Amino acid sequence: MNRVIAPAMFLFCGASAAFASGGNTPRTFWMPEGASTIAPSIDHVFDMINWVCYFFFALVVIIMFWFMWKYRQRGRIVDAQGPTHNMALELTWTIIPIFIVAAMFFVGFKGFLNIVTPPENSYEIDVVAQKWAWEFKYPNGATSEDLYVPAGQPVKLIMSSRDVLHSLYIKDFRVKQDVIPGRYSYLWFQANEPTLNDDFHWLFCTEYCGFGHSNMNRKVYVLPEDDFAEWVVEQGQWLDKILDEDLYFKAGPKLFVRCVQCHSLDGTPGIGPSWGDHAGQGNIWERTVSGETVFDDGTKLSSLIGPGKAYETPEDYLRTSMLNPGKHLVQGYGNAMAVQALNDRAVDALIGMMKRIDEFDANGKWLKESELVDQEQQ
Repeated sequence: MNRVIAPAMFLFCGASAAFASGGNTPRTFWMPEGASTIAPSIDHVFDMINWVCYFFFALVVIIMFWFMWKYRQRGRIVDAQGPTHNMALELTWTIIPIFIVAAMFFVGFKGFLNIVTPPENSYEIDVVAQKWAWEFKYPNGATSEDLYVPAGQPVKLIMSSRDVLHSLYIKDFRVKQDVIPGRYSYLWFQANEPTLNDDFHWLFCTEYCGFGHSNMNRKVYVLPEDDFAEWVVEQGQWLDKILDEDLYFKAGPKLFVRCVQCHSLDGTPGIGPSWGDHAGQGNIWERTVSGETVFDDGTKLSSLIGPGKAYETPEDYLRTSMLNPGKHLVQGYGNAMAVQALNDRAVDALIGMMKRIDEFDANGKWLKESELVDQEQQ
């Protein structure tokens, strides 16, 4: 089935999530309440097709039971020849469905053209999908793990994949589009109202993409236009505003969200080596300093770190591992990590977090936060 030209996919995309609860969306037998300008047209076609199906289901069942009753067996069986052809009946059950299906197609295709034609004044956000995370990039260079959009303004998502096939779906907005490696795809929507307080809309990946597929659920926040403009500016500068000595606990956990799909903090094996204790060799910083890590070609890390070697310091190795993850693969793990867009301060924050990994719990929360609050209050 051609994924690009099938309007029916858009008409039924919300039905699969009708029973899913999450965020501020209550459970519902049908699709959740629409939150975009596109939603009413999708819901209209969905309801129309639904009621047509109800009508013909009831009609077929009633006729079936009527025939069962009228022609039920009475007495002995008599071999009789029935009619073999009825031109009027055959034309009726052919022509009427043709008109009904043509009407469905016309209404659906009209809505489909609206969905695939973004307004010229759309606010563009680049979306990069990878196993197993989304990255949203804004025009000023700011990035986020969750999607933030302005209310009352068309938004166009320009999407690409770094690895395998993904699919972006926001059920409350009634939009869904495949994200394909090696090419760009797009979708657009216009959110009606800002999300208030802790409200949000769910964003899903609806194309199974491997072990961490369910980790690709993200939140969509709709902000008033002024608040959104302020957020974008702040998001582009937040890392630069943090003092160097505070980077590891203020920026590290926030950046680790990009890593958690493959790496744990408590020693639990994942797609990549844990940052916690790994195979009895200590946490990521301890085993990097000791050089006990073994790569898939049998080389030990200790042979690569030191004066005159590939890496002068353990920090140099960790930096390369983040920026060029396929260069050295730890034994037992494949090349699953995508190249990350990290600047020097982001890398320093993550390395600082690795050095003090014992100060964080399994969820990446800094354990000394209460001590810092007490110091600031004194």
